[in-house]
Amino acid sequence: MPHAVAHRIFYSINLFFMQQIRFIIILLCLSQSIKAQTIKGSVMDAQSRKPLSGSTIRWITDNKATTADAGGVFEIAYPVKVPNKLIATYVGYVSDTIAFNSQTEIHFMLKPSAVLEEVEVRQKKDPLDFNTIDPINRQSIGKVELQKAACCNLSESFETNATVDVSYADALTGTKQIKMLGLDGSYTQILTEQAPSIRGLSTNYGLAHIPGTWVQAIDITKGMGSVVQGYESMAGQINIELAKPEKSERLFVNLYAGDLGRYEANVHLGHRLNKRWSTLLLTHASTIATKNDFNKDGFIDVATGYQFSALNRWKYENPGKLMSSFGVFANTDQRNGGQLNYRGMEDNINKRYYGVDVRTNHIEGFGKAAIGFEGMPYKSLSFQVDARYYEQQSVYGAKSYNGNEQTLYGNMVYQTIIGSSEHKIKTGASFMYDNFNERYIDSAFKRTEIIPGAFAEYNYDRLNKFSLLAGVRTDYHNLFGVLVNPRLHMKYNFSKTTVFRLNAGRGMRVANIMIEHPAVLASMRTVVVQERFTPEIAWNYGASFTHKFKIWRKNATWVTDYFYTNFENQVVADMDQSANAIYFYNLKGKSYSQTFQTEFVYEPIKRFEARLAWKWQDVKTTYNGTLLDRPLVSRNRILVNLAYATRFDKWKFDLTGKWFDRSRVPTTFVDGTETRYGFYSPDYMVFNAQATRKFKKFELYAGVENIFNFIQQNQIVDAANPFGPNFDASLIWGPIMGRVLYAGFRMAIR
Repeated sequence: MPHAVAHRIFYSINLFFMQQIRFIIILLCLSQSIKAQTIKGSVMDAQSRKPLSGSTIRWITDNKATTADAGGVFEIAYPVKVPNKLIATYVGYVSDTIAFNSQTEIHFMLKPSAVLEEVEVRQKKDPLDFNTIDPINRQSIGKVELQKAACCNLSESFETNATVDVSYADALTGTKQIKMLGLDGSYTQILTEQAPSIRGLSTNYGLAHIPGTWVQAIDITKGMGSVVQGYESMAGQINIELAKPEKSERLFVNLYAGDLGRYEANVHLGHRLNKRWSTLLLTHASTIATKNDFNKDGFIDVATGYQFSALNRWKYENPGKLMSSFGVFANTDQRNGGQLNYRGMEDNINKRYYGVDVRTNHIEGFGKAAIGFEGMPYKSLSFQVDARYYEQQSVYGAKSYNGNEQTLYGNMVYQTIIGSSEHKIKTGASFMYDNFNERYIDSAFKRTEIIPGAFAEYNYDRLNKFSLLAGVRTDYHNLFGVLVNPRLHMKYNFSKTTVFRLNAGRGMRVANIMIEHPAVLASMRTVVVQERFTPEIAWNYGASFTHKFKIWRKNATWVTDYFYTNFENQVVADMDQSANAIYFYNLKGKSYSQTFQTEFVYEPIKRFEARLAWKWQDVKTTYNGTLLDRPLVSRNRILVNLAYATRFDKWKFDLTGKWFDRSRVPTTFVDGTETRYGFYSPDYMVFNAQATRKFKKFELYAGVENIFNFIQQNQIVDAANPFGPNFDASLIWGPIMGRVLYAGFRMAIR
């Protein structure tokens, strides 16, 4: 019995210890299993071996992600699928991807972006690129797209673009103007390499003073842009990137000739002095020598004259430490128009023949610099300064206008991250000085604007999935006090190629009525200024959807957006109260613009691209108590562009067709009698085509604009009496030039 009891006790103890051992083994296995559910590692600078705190690490197929701590160390959950790939990213560094099978530790050594400065990567970029990365709704026009048309100057660079509308300003000079979101170009902030450029007195002719061959790319932003570049963006921003010294050809030549007497020449000379210094000289000369009168009204359709431009820029590069660029630009432009028999100023004085004489001179100096911080590529301090002088002397029959403007602009931007690369911030200060001196007929107008400002902009980017860009700027205007303009942009990526955006913001500007409204000079309307103007202020709201996908394994892009612009105040140009006057006053009532645009781009076969776009615009303003359609704005517009290239781009063919809906024409009654051509213009179509033949060292191109020779017949009201009260050459809704044949030559030596 005692032996049996002892045996039972021994058996129980043994069983207890076996259970404990088994439990411990299970715990150890679970511990190892739990431990294996995470992978540890580090992210370091490949050169300095310093930890990259805040770098982002994520699985390439999962949503799982993490960030590195202050020591560059990270720990990330095990992936759903194995094998997999782990990617590490950090601002200012080249991302790295490591294949994962069953490692328990992974270590990244990232190289700064500057390390790749000696490596040349070539990739064919889309001629028209719809951005899916930035929270701001932006599209880029590259050189290939610009070369689809003759593209003689910036005002003619949007012929194949659905977002920006191009039209003639008047029937006397042939000057072209742009519109965005159904609003005049003055509501679009135009920048040259992020500095405000075509504004103030240069609004009319500034677009024509930048040759198309000088342009490397054009970035178009719909709606409010960033607060960093100022407060004047209301309908959008257009940023012009000019040719770069470090990337330019040693010699580039472009020659153009049109059958209607237009000739142009552009010559670029680039030179790299050494590894860090490079320079570029851009020159331009053009003339219109032939007087054309397509509609037989006795007036020259496009003013004759000449233009000379030159830009010399220098660049210094010390990657990661200092980047600097500076230069000078000069332009002179002379235009002569009016009646075919006009010979000189005496004809205007004697009212024998009506003549137009416009002369502009523009000189500008600019510079910018960016300072880097060693070991912190995400941090930089940049400075930008621009000084210019612009003058215009003009005579339109019995009217004269002379004006000059001195502008000084400065901007300082500091950018860094907060904790990790997911949180970025920009902050800085700006200064704008404008001195205007204008004389219209016998009245003088002077004003000086001094506007210091400060801004801050926060950018949150979660793994390129959700992005938020929130900014606010406060400016003090010496004439109008404190101006506060907030702006917000949000983006959500359903996938890498499917993006939804929302944006809202406030912008303001000060109107320059003598320059911005063609009817002031190009008609005999009396100018009536009813009150002192206050700044124009508008809120803009937008939503857009971009989807890049494939149809039968061929690339396609669909973009659709809606924008609404509501004016708190606007300087109204009222031509409906009277056919013989134009009234200016502050908005009393509603004024808004709403636009809907959808665009589809598809490459059904290799090297053949088709683009189709439709835009609907509802733009209304209150004129003398009545809400009316804004004059000369088509409610609907359709654009079709077809482009085909043979292998190696040996041959390229482009065809563009545009349909414009009818637009409202201001009142045309004088003493109860209809003197013009009705309340609405007819709808019309315009077609352009171009072919390019590429050789080893040069290219030849030829094209035709306005293939079917459509022109607006009644371009000038009461053309037979140019000094009478009913004369008006500003009511232009269609082409004033007929069919134009042209040919050109391009050569580049690297």
